[in-house]
Amino acid sequence: MFTVRNAVFALLFVNLAFMAWAHWIDVPFEPPVNQADAHLPRLVFAADAPVAVPKVIPAAVTAPGVAPAAAAAPSDASIATLSPTARRCVSVGPFSDAGQAEHAGSLLQERGFAPQQRTEASDALEGYWVYVGGLKSAADETRALHTLQEAGISDARAMAAADDGRRVSVGLFSERARAEKRARAVEHLGFSPDIVERHKNAPAYWLDLDLGTSDAAVPTEGLALADPSGSRIQIKVCP
Repeated sequence: MFTVRNAVFALLFVNLAFMAWAHWIDVPFEPPVNQADAHLPRLVFAADAPVAVPKVIPAAVTAPGVAPAAAAAPSDASIATLSPTARRCVSVGPFSDAGQAEHAGSLLQERGFAPQQRTEASDALEGYWVYVGGLKSAADETRALHTLQEAGISDARAMAAADDGRRVSVGLFSERARAEKRARAVEHLGFSPDIVERHKNAPAYWLDLDLGTSDAAVPTEGLALADPSGSRIQIKVCP
């Protein structure tokens, strides 16, 4: 009996001694922390990884009534459908004065057009000048004047001397055919006449017409008669 009790106390003492040693003497050793490992990413198992949420880009905010940028480039077919009716502008002329342009405009109004008169600076043809040049002296000029006037060319006139000699004018004509006829008559008298065009700065009058797609052409019958200068009626694109 004594022996068993002693054994129990002995085991109890041993247990208490082990607990005291484990708690106060045998303290676990903390390993030093490696500073390089502190910057490494944390390992995460695939099952524990967060689910990626797709990034949603908000739509561009547009002002009321403004179409989005994706719809700003319509196809060729839609452009043709939405475009306004194409129109053309042509100019009819030129006319030598405002009165003739107004008369031509009245004719075009009767034909269903709405002409707008416009003035444009131009180098107008004044006429065709016929003269006898190359006269060397005043005596040659006097003989030429006497011969021409004796032949019935009463409008022969002496002109100021030029670099190539003296000249005698034998007429200024609005039509080239009449100028050529006078030149042939002067040639029969033994002279060699010249024909040159004379120009002057003068306003030209045009009529602008706004045409629709159904207007194939502009009728010009009778418009040239409104300009007695005989200039040819032209039709060109408005400037």
